[in-house]
Amino acid sequence: RLRQKLTPGFTLRKMQRMQPYVEQIVHGCLDEMAEAGSPADLVPLLAEKVPGAVLCELIGVPRDDRDMFLKLCHGHLDASLSQKRRAALGDKFSRYLLAMIARERKEPGDGMIGAVVAEYGDDATDEELRGFCVQVMLAGDDNISGMIGLGVLAMLRHPEQIAAFRGDDQS
Repeated sequence: RLRQKLTPGFTLRKMQRMQPYVEQIVHGCLDEMAEAGSPADLVPLLAEKVPGAVLCELIGVPRDDRDMFLKLCHGHLDASLSQKRRAALGDKFSRYLLAMIARERKEPGDGMIGAVVAEYGDDATDEELRGFCVQVMLAGDDNISGMIGLGVLAMLRHPEQIAAFRGDDQS
């Protein structure tokens, strides 16, 4: 039931509208890598930063809240923290999401949560929307981060694929 309501948020048109923002994020991370000098670690400087920022944009987390939101999101999964600390961070993460959903119900934004509440109102419960946000952030963030790192590794191991990716016939 909820999947049907959320599917429009993953259309090609929606992704194309997000492209300039995604490019801005990537370019900012690449600039940081260049400033860090050689050798630079791709994982913390790019692969771990891009997915969270893009997923926040997708669901509609306000840009000013994103650093805090991502710290809460990652913190409640951090095995190096005590169980009590992780539970407290998880509780703050959930409360933030419910407060964000309440704001979106009053004034829907451009993100997926705003689109769903504008279109369907109370047909999607706060708890369903919170659960969706949690799933997107937890499943998407790590998976995308890993794919960025593995994709770069694969291209570095197979330089002919870089040429093919660029559309360069001269390998």
